[in-house]
Amino acid sequence: MHLCDKLISKEMTLFEIAQKYPDEQTCKIIWKQYRDECGVTCRNCGGTAHYWKKRKENYQCKSCGTWTSLKSGTVMHASNLGFKEWFWTMAIMTSTKNAFSAKEVQRQLGKKRY
Repeated sequence: MHLCDKLISKEMTLFEIAQKYPDEQTCKIIWKQYRDECGVTCRNCGGTAHYWKKRKENYQCKSCGTWTSLKSGTVMHASNLGFKEWFWTMAIMTSTKNAFSAKEVQRQLGKKRY
């Protein structure tokens, strides 16, 4: 199953998405659950066993100790956008039948840059 389909079904309205993902913390919790389900692979040693460090909100590899963030290895990697903005971007891009440009996403989210 595709990531967007798993988190945001095509049948959901924007109002339903706003209710299901009301704030940054909720989106972060949902994303962590998704990452836990899919598994995290260490970029340093390839290990798949990790500790979750709640205080730092990062995974730590049990083999080599390398830290991995929730966004690491995803399209969100190195992004300054929050999880809520990424969830809304996924919703916008999957809710329309027509193509959606990055400029339109920028406009919809009220951002100065994309």
